[in-house]
Amino acid sequence: MNERKRVGEELISLLIEINDKQVIVEGKRDKKALYLLHFKRIITIKKDIYETVDQLEEKEVLILTDFDSEGKQIAVKLNLFLQSLDFKVDHETRRKIELLFSRLQIKKIEELRGVLKWVN
Repeated sequence: MNERKRVGEELISLLIEINDKQVIVEGKRDKKALYLLHFKRIITIKKDIYETVDQLEEKEVLILTDFDSEGKQIAVKLNLFLQSLDFKVDHETRRKIELLFSRLQIKKIEELRGVLKWVN
């Protein structure tokens, strides 16, 4: 098995393992990609950050914005805001996912759809 496929399988396995977590993503295509992995509690960022936060059902959340510069900036701002409201943000899982994305040379959550195609 080649390295890329192995890393892709590791990424998909990790995401399936955590698909019960509450997740914040940037857009509709990201949401669709996570639906394919059976995530059920996906919140899409709204223009009004308070509207986004109002959709959160519990105090623990995973921020899965893209791993490009814009997505990272959004994650930092969202993280600071959520922590100021006593939310527990799952940094460890985000770092694991970012490392696997980096090894696959992808940066956008929506690119998971492609990973799913060549892993299966």
